[in-house]
Amino acid sequence: MSLNQFTDQQLQEAIASGGSVLVLYRSTFCTPCHTIAGQLEVAIPSLRGEMTVASVNIDLFPQTAAPLELRAVPAMALYKDGEPITVMRTFVACQSFIQILSQRTMQ
Repeated sequence: MSLNQFTDQQLQEAIASGGSVLVLYRSTFCTPCHTIAGQLEVAIPSLRGEMTVASVNIDLFPQTAAPLELRAVPAMALYKDGEPITVMRTFVACQSFIQILSQRTMQ
């Protein structure tokens, strides 16, 4: 599964549609962002149909991350029914969340 690259408008539409949306906020020149993206692609193939998984490049769409007051990337947010229910603001937090997803998909 590859991460869907969303624009600001696409992300807003996905969030507004309800359901669950997992978003990776990343930057083009951020090596840890590429690491997290690769881990996420491997870890979540079974989530298709259960939630939308997206990636947003904050270099191209800086306004998208503004409501979350993100100070650094990579960061991830899980939205449910239009609201952020959890935000992972560090590389380590993102990796920990991906490990949880990985364990879930192995069961």
